[in-house]
Amino acid sequence: MSSGSDAGPGGGLGRGTGGGTAGGLGGRPGGGTVGGLDRGEIVLEHASRSFSVRADNAGTLKGLLIGRSAPGPPPVQALRDVNLHVAPGETLGLVGRNGAGKSSTLKVLAGIIPLQHGRAACGGRVVSLLELGAGFGRDFSGRENIYLNSALYGLGRREVEERLQDIIAFSELGDFIDVPVRTYSSGMYVRLGFAIAAHLDADIMLIDEVLAVGDESFQRKCLRRISEQIATGTTLVLVSHDAHSIERVCERVVVLEAGEVACDAPTADGLLHYHRQMGTGSGETASVRRPAGYPVEVVQLGLRDADGRAARLFHSGDVVRVELDVAARGVAVEPVRVRLEVRDEEGRAVFRTTQGVGRVDGRVPIAFEIARLALLGGDYELAARALGDDEADDLDRADRLAAFSVAREPEADGVADLRGTWELGTRAEVAP
Repeated sequence: MSSGSDAGPGGGLGRGTGGGTAGGLGGRPGGGTVGGLDRGEIVLEHASRSFSVRADNAGTLKGLLIGRSAPGPPPVQALRDVNLHVAPGETLGLVGRNGAGKSSTLKVLAGIIPLQHGRAACGGRVVSLLELGAGFGRDFSGRENIYLNSALYGLGRREVEERLQDIIAFSELGDFIDVPVRTYSSGMYVRLGFAIAAHLDADIMLIDEVLAVGDESFQRKCLRRISEQIATGTTLVLVSHDAHSIERVCERVVVLEAGEVACDAPTADGLLHYHRQMGTGSGETASVRRPAGYPVEVVQLGLRDADGRAARLFHSGDVVRVELDVAARGVAVEPVRVRLEVRDEEGRAVFRTTQGVGRVDGRVPIAFEIARLALLGGDYELAARALGDDEADDLDRADRLAAFSVAREPEADGVADLRGTWELGTRAEVAP
């Protein structure tokens, strides 16, 4: 087995170098290859790993003295012949039941645990945020831990000081930055850990569930920062039970089941498989509100770019194609209208459009193409309604069917992208 990442500091902010040094330690490394891989590339080949589970009475003093102990249970197979390739700049969501092998996969990629069979390799600088508090010196202050963790990635003191205020500001810890981290709450650990990780110019970011601990406002802030990192070419592997977060930032989903890849597909299809696996119906996220008894169902909503590829991150001005199906739950329904709504981070509707479908008998595919995305940077959600003859005639209502992000650009703020030009100079006088 060849592992392309070095063991990190205890599994919190893990350090990896992808089979070689990252180079250019003061900032993001340039192009090229590292250990035969492109920067940001991830490879798992026939990866297998098991863990022994000690019996309750194994290792007791009596057992050691008489030379016998009760046989323990068979080893738990965390990974079974997993093959996975992630291209540079790709965003991958790892989902599955508890114990499916998600966290083990990230720890293998971070170099924290070795494989027993197969190969794992990462190209470039790997930054991992895996377990709460791991990797921090408990008696050191938050500020001191910034220096400590940054040094583990090869940053010199001057380089850390250049980023220090940005890290502290992002963490929102205030005066607690100079308090020993042993006094921190779980949410404060997340704030500090993510703030450091987000300013290390990673080629690859590995994030495991820890964002679920933070408050909702900080979660949104982290997701925005992740979107910014993705826009600069960072490869992301995100483990989460929150389908909404996966939808927001990931273009591809791998579903793990008992240590094996059960599904590897674009996000919409991957989450559909996951929800079926978990017994949560036809792929709707946990946040979808759909009262029982509605005669029509809006399902399988996906987002694609101008080239027809599944996407969750766009830029202002992009072509966006929204694809969904409208299905009758029983007998045919007529007439049916479908309404799409785009909502901002505060849940406010920023765009709404309605289209008549006519008669729905079985499943009807529908698409709405946005010729030019006139939204500025931020995180957005898509909601859908199926309507009858009038506004009060609800046939189906589904909130948070999909999420997407628009990359933030400098010198632009707000919601709408109103393209225009500036003119500087004297204004011509108008004749009376």
